[in-house]
Amino acid sequence: MRLGSYLLPTLFAIALHAVVIALLAQSWFEHEDSVRNVPRHVQATIVDMSTAKAQKKAAADAKAKQKADLQRKADAEKKRKADDKKKQLAKEKAAKKKADDKKREQALAKKKAADAKKQAEQKKVQEAKLKKAAADKAKKAKETAAKKAKEQAAKKKAEAERQAEKARKAAEESARNEALLQALKEEEAAIVAEEQRAAAMSYEAYIVDQVTRNWRRSPTARNGMVVEVTVHLLPSGRVNDRYVTKSSGDSRFDNDALRAIDRVTVFEKLQELDPVIFDRYFRKRILRFRPEDLRD
Repeated sequence: MRLGSYLLPTLFAIALHAVVIALLAQSWFEHEDSVRNVPRHVQATIVDMSTAKAQKKAAADAKAKQKADLQRKADAEKKRKADDKKKQLAKEKAAKKKADDKKREQALAKKKAADAKKQAEQKKVQEAKLKKAAADKAKKAKETAAKKAKEQAAKKKAEAERQAEKARKAAEESARNEALLQALKEEEAAIVAEEQRAAAMSYEAYIVDQVTRNWRRSPTARNGMVVEVTVHLLPSGRVNDRYVTKSSGDSRFDNDALRAIDRVTVFEKLQELDPVIFDRYFRKRILRFRPEDLRD
């Protein structure tokens, strides 16, 4: 309780007591003066009893009024004190209520903070669980994807190996077929070549016979001499060109060989040849002349 709330009532009480003491002192001092100033001789005074009674009544009324005023002031002071006390109690009650409200608010805030902390921890735990579940799910999905990819890779590898084996077998089969075909072709070509060579042999004998009939050996020809003549023929059998590619050492013997070819002029039977056989065997032909006989 604050000191200022009692200061004014205290001053008022002191003043009231001072007034009362002053009034009492005055009555005391006046009595002493009246006693002291009373002469020694007797002085008779006629007193009107009604007046004295009225004065006495007035004094009593004044005293009663003073007493009533004092009582009223005392009651007012008591009431004021009671009101001040009530106000003070109300203030204290309000302060206590405010403090209690503040404590409740603090407790509520503390509870809210604790609840918020608890909720945050629960949320954190829940998030951790969700995060772990998501991580486990992602790990499982990754493992599943890796397993699936591995299986697919194994399947692809197996399929690739199967295709490679199939391709290898196909290649081997193709190679065998090609080799067989090539062998057949070569065999066929060999047969054709042999047939062509056989056909060419008969025409070669024809050429030798025609040249031999027109060959006139010179007296200087000796055994062991050989002249090599290259002859270029046309499909019509006509000689396009002829020249000595290897001399016998005897120009007369060499010229005899050239003149033998010139006398034939055309090998008519060559017109019957297949162009392929002609180009292969007779387009360019080498003839060798020896004194003992004509050799190809």
